[in-house]
Amino acid sequence: MRQAVSYTEEAANRHAAFAVKKSRDSRRHPRSQEFGAQKLEITFSADGVEDQKCEAALWDFSDGGLGMDSPRSFETGEIIGIQGNFFGPSFSMRVDAKARVAYCRRFNPDFCRVGVAFIEVSFKRIKSSASSS
Repeated sequence: MRQAVSYTEEAANRHAAFAVKKSRDSRRHPRSQEFGAQKLEITFSADGVEDQKCEAALWDFSDGGLGMDSPRSFETGEIIGIQGNFFGPSFSMRVDAKARVAYCRRFNPDFCRVGVAFIEVSFKRIKSSASSS
C-alpha cells in the first residue's frame, strides 16, 4: 500500500528530480530555486465564492513573481493571494502577495505548474526554524 504523503512532500520530490541549474537567466528578475519546494497558501475566488483556499508548493522565486505547483488550475489573468514562509540556507522570509496568473500548464492529473507576477508583495525577514531553537 502506498504511504500517504502531503502535497508539499510530493512537490519536493518533483523539485529535486527536475531541478536544473541554469548557467544564465536573462530575465529581468532572475529566478532562484534556492528555497526548494515550500508550502504556499493560495486564496482565490471561484464560482462566485470568494476566499477559497488551496495549498501549493513553491517551484522558483524572483522579485517579480514565482512559479508554483498547484493541485488546481487557474485562468491566465486571474488575481490570487499568496502567503508563505520561505526557509532558505542564507535567510528566511514571510511572503504576502497579490499576484496575476501569467500561465498555468497541467503537467499530469495531480498538478499544474503556475507562474504568477506580483501586483503587490511584502517580504518580511523571519528567523529560520533551525536558528530559533
